Amino acid sequence: MQRLNNSSQGPSDSNRLPMVQKLEAKGGNGGKEWDDGGDNEGISQIYIREGCEGIESIKFDYFDYVKNEQPKAGLIHVGDFDHSFTECFDLNHTCDEHILSVKCYFDEGAIQGLVIKTNIRTSAIMGYNIGATFKLEVKGKKIIGFHESSDKNLYSLGAYFAPLSPANLESKGSNSLEEALTSFICLI
Repeated sequence: MQRLNNSSQGPSDSNRLPMVQKLEAKGGNGGKEWDDGGDNEGISQIYIREGCEGIESIKFDYFDYVKNEQPKAGLIHVGDFDHSFTECFDLNHTCDEHILSVKCYFDEGAIQGLVIKTNIRTSAIMGYNIGATFKLEVKGKKIIGFHESSDKNLYSLGAYFAPLSPANLESKGSNSLEEALTSFICLI
């Protein structure tokens, strides 16, 4: 069962972000908990270090042009780096690309793999498609931040969600030639 917490995070000025919902972390227990917060406009890059026993570390870079007028680098949530490699997933903000959901594969107490779905595309599996799955998703909202627990591996993952803008909701499901060409150009 998904538990959502409503919180009003974000700046207190006129550029305040809309109501943010926190979806509790899912997966395993243990490790050190961390929380990047839900006071960002969105995510610009995700770095995932994959190892023999699943996801070893993860790093999120956020953007918040309203407050900072530039991207901000996130912290590396570290695991063990034996025999591992890093994959990067970049989001294209010129096309207003944002994350709608993250599908997680979970086995033997650790998150094994991730699939990221945006409003434009779906990533290939990053890591392994082993074990049970769960999805971080709230219909009609986008992911703007993450929280989790990790140590040697990524044990659990949760997310912060904010409402989609009215323009995003109106264009959802549209099959216009212009939208299809824009999506294609953004992917190139």
